[in-house]
Amino acid sequence: MTSSATPMPDPFDEDPDDPLALPLPPHTLWLDEPESPGLPRDHPSLVLRALRQQRAELGLDLRLRENSGDSFQLEGFRVQLVCAPFWSEELAVSPQPWRLGARSPHLLLGAWVDEEAGVVRLPGVLTAAELRQRCPGLASAEAPCPLPLTAFRGGLDRLWLLGRLLTPEALLPSEPAAAPVRLRDWLDGLLAEALVALGAELLPASAGAFRSPAAPVGLASGLPTALATVAIPLALALGRIETGPARRAASERFRLLLQLCGAMEGAQWLEVRLEPELPGDLLPQRLTLRVDDRTIDTGGDGGCGPLCLTVPAGEEPIVIGLWHGDGSRLALPPLHFGATLGEPEPGPAG
Repeated sequence: MTSSATPMPDPFDEDPDDPLALPLPPHTLWLDEPESPGLPRDHPSLVLRALRQQRAELGLDLRLRENSGDSFQLEGFRVQLVCAPFWSEELAVSPQPWRLGARSPHLLLGAWVDEEAGVVRLPGVLTAAELRQRCPGLASAEAPCPLPLTAFRGGLDRLWLLGRLLTPEALLPSEPAAAPVRLRDWLDGLLAEALVALGAELLPASAGAFRSPAAPVGLASGLPTALATVAIPLALALGRIETGPARRAASERFRLLLQLCGAMEGAQWLEVRLEPELPGDLLPQRLTLRVDDRTIDTGGDGGCGPLCLTVPAGEEPIVIGLWHGDGSRLALPPLHFGATLGEPEPGPAG
């Protein structure tokens, strides 16, 4: 007896007009509902849907939270997502996220996506240390670094395994000690790359002058003068201190001002000031500013006034940090005064 039923199509039949009819490569996921109305279909959104889909299928109890656009958090890990067309040979890794030192991503996830068919290929992840080995100059590069598909390994199994077995600190590459930033360079209009990576900019003295520039204790005479001002725009988003483009969508915005000051007698000091972006706004709650061994904070109610600490001129580097509650932290490169204002730099012995 023969059946008259129409035979089921072979999923591996080749159709020259549909490249996805070819046998799909390893580590490729089909979205359960690729045509779901109302859901975003940009590449990062499709990748996150694929991750959540497989997490549910495997019954994994791992927290997955989208940050913004092309990054997300898996448990305590910061994961940078880079996408490419499905049949592309490589993808391009932007240097910007990897310029933040200890705040850089822990992992890089490569994804090859076909948004029309709802297909996502996830060949694996690179740790921050592995990425540094493949792209040693990435953090200081001006153009994206191309990475071939073969650079990624382990598929999603490796991502889930790293998220379950390791701590975020174990995946950050060891950072060389940051070179101190010379405050004197600001007088020549020069700003260190480490500060530029945080979104810092030099302000004209008139624009950066503080509203109430009080002289520090011990300055007996002479009017204080603002010599140079550096502003670092900041924001608080989901409990994280954000710099650069990541702060644009945040509602709690503020800035850190570093003002190099002097007086007629030649005395120098640095004033470190944390203030709301707009006059009259409140600073976020539970913000703590630390300068060397001194701290000041906004407390549990926040505050509209600035947090301010001053440091007299000296030989030791100035260490400045900012943190929110018990979590997110921001560390500046160490600063030092260099030669006293008005005195030439020491020349070579001879």
